Amino acid sequence: RTMGLFDDLPSAKRPAPTPAPASEPAIEPDAKRTKASEATEPPREVDHASALTKIAAHIGNPAKFKKAAQLALALMRGGELERRHGKALFAVLTNAMEPTPRRANDPGLRFEYRELFDAAETCASDGVLNAKHKARLAVWMLHVRVVNDVHTDDNFQFAKATKAVKALVDALTDHGPRPRGDDDEDDKDDTKDEAKDEAAAGKDEDEETREMREHAARMRAAERQAELDAWQLREDEREALLDACDAAHSHYKHAWAQTAVDMLVEHVHERRAKFGEEHRARIVEMYEAVRNKRNARKAAAAAAGGGGGGEG
Repeated sequence: RTMGLFDDLPSAKRPAPTPAPASEPAIEPDAKRTKASEATEPPREVDHASALTKIAAHIGNPAKFKKAAQLALALMRGGELERRHGKALFAVLTNAMEPTPRRANDPGLRFEYRELFDAAETCASDGVLNAKHKARLAVWMLHVRVVNDVHTDDNFQFAKATKAVKALVDALTDHGPRPRGDDDEDDKDDTKDEAKDEAAAGKDEDEETREMREHAARMRAAERQAELDAWQLREDEREALLDACDAAHSHYKHAWAQTAVDMLVEHVHERRAKFGEEHRARIVEMYEAVRNKRNARKAAAAAAGGGGGGEG
């Protein structure tokens, strides 16, 4: 019954009301006033932000993931989370996906991840998460839903899952170069030059002009970071879709999966221009591996069909 490190987490449920006694003894006037004041005190509210913070501290530990996920699920399904809880909830989801979102594809945890992130998606639609959180959640859902859907031994569901991956690859935007960020060497040189120019200009400017210049610099930095974040999200989306292709490829040993895998890998290979250089190399490697297996399969079938009566 003990929960160890989770003992200090508040319950996700409201405390049950205390039943009234069958009969009340005579109470003195002062005691009556005290009892009346106690009766009007509201029940203790759950500190959702504190609870989510404590869950976030434990959910990254594989040994504690299931218990932490249950607690987070109870809070999310309770219907009491609001936008002010969004940052704490996002921290729970982030830690659940660290150090890699591939944690969600662990055969022993797929069900728990699906429940946890389905509930998070509902919270997002209810306005608990902001736009930036929702964009990252959409990428995580590729690992939780799309990749895990490929892990099935049902040939109909497998064909349906691979078809979904092909549709998502078709929907990808064209791949573009990585935007420069503040950490890039070239950008550091530009920043130094800007700082020198601004320092020279700042000698003769008044306070209002200086504040406007500094505000403009902050806005430029924020825009660069937003562009970089958006580009990284698209890269992570491509990574998740290739993970789905790898998951499909792992089923190639089953005869019922081979045609669907052949079609999926061929489809992605034809659209490899939508991916960056590293991802293209991964696609080509997968394509060649599947092609070699397909050719070996055809050769084996031809040999078996020849019945040994061909050339020797």
